[in-house]
Amino acid sequence: MSFDSLPYLENVRIQPLFGKEEKDINALRQRLDDMSRLSSEFVVLLSTSTMIATFGLFQNSAAVIIGAMIIAPLMRPLMGLAYGSLIANTYLIRRALITVIAGTLLSVFISFVLSTFLNSIDVTGEIASRTRPNLLDLGVAVFAGAAGAYCQTRKELADTLAGVAIAVALVPPIGVIGIGLAMGQVKIWMGATLLYATNLVGITFAAIIVFLVMGYGPIKRAKKSLSVSLVLMVSLAIPLALSMRELLLEDQLARKIRQILSEKTYTFRDVQLQKVEVKRFRKPMEVTATVMSGSNESINAKQVKLVQEYLVKQVHIPIEFKLRVIPATVVTAIEVTPDGESEKTLPIGKSIDTASVQWDADAGDQLSEGASGESAEKQPVVDPFFDLSPAQPEKLPTEGLAPKPKPKLIKDPLLPAPELEKPISEPEVQDVRPLEQAP
Repeated sequence: MSFDSLPYLENVRIQPLFGKEEKDINALRQRLDDMSRLSSEFVVLLSTSTMIATFGLFQNSAAVIIGAMIIAPLMRPLMGLAYGSLIANTYLIRRALITVIAGTLLSVFISFVLSTFLNSIDVTGEIASRTRPNLLDLGVAVFAGAAGAYCQTRKELADTLAGVAIAVALVPPIGVIGIGLAMGQVKIWMGATLLYATNLVGITFAAIIVFLVMGYGPIKRAKKSLSVSLVLMVSLAIPLALSMRELLLEDQLARKIRQILSEKTYTFRDVQLQKVEVKRFRKPMEVTATVMSGSNESINAKQVKLVQEYLVKQVHIPIEFKLRVIPATVVTAIEVTPDGESEKTLPIGKSIDTASVQWDADAGDQLSEGASGESAEKQPVVDPFFDLSPAQPEKLPTEGLAPKPKPKLIKDPLLPAPELEKPISEPEVQDVRPLEQAP
């Protein structure tokens, strides 16, 4: 049985749950028709969004890329494309497709031109993360498209479309396409193209389902649009599933190699293993380990070769092992001498033991330990913060020191001369007797 054998489904809509009226359907159609138009506003917003996204990709800044997603208007014609496919409206489909294609080509061109001038910058993490899409990206696109379609059916939720655009991120993949073309990297622009196509198909398919379930289109007319969208999704799901499988295998292999390096090799016992990166597409497979070492003994090429041979025996795969060492220096409050002994530190107010310390004049203001010689006169050395209180009557040595110069009084002609203090004399004794008792 097919939909063609059920002619009464031509105008039947799903209405038990939502019960949409004709005026609501016409209002949605008019709104999506206006949003699908290729206007100057659409061109300006998309151009600005593409430039911001391209700069953010080269800066490796997620915040800048999110700002580009907020103002990107590509979600609007996609909603019109989904609804036009549902109701088989050729005019709306053509209008939305022209807007999407023109906007995509414009964004790729802008990103390509900007990337030509910034070609010397290396591939950042934000760029690389959009070159290997998987099934998770398809799931994000489907649910984001469903949320976007539902927001279009509610006027009070129209502003939420910006958040949906952030979740899907349509503009950054276009920026990566232009960057890959400018760099001549086929893997970069091919992977970004797959991600962009995944987002387009996932959004359109989910939006058709939501519009149909909410009663905005007849069931029979949705057959063709749903069939085409489903075929496209299955076609995209195959490479996405393979990419997902590779991602899982690399993660599993990286965890296994990390465990082997940490537990079964002597080379990695005295270092801190930061991360292990595995690239299975290389022949032989490339494994890069990043470690942080605070030891003065460097790891040599022979040790790396031994680790590589051991890993090949463990995982049974040809491996090219690379080691990235980050030197780490630990500094404490107690300085360590070249002989391995820590310097003596004294608390404030304590004198230094002069039995093992003497003044070395040739070395300047230095203290040397273990000096020998009969001519060296041992003098007590006192801490500069030594407290000369009555309980500690020791005095600083004055023999051989130059006399301390007396301070000179410098008179400023602009200021009045200070009054000399009068010497303190004995207080005069006054007669405090009454007058009648005075002699």
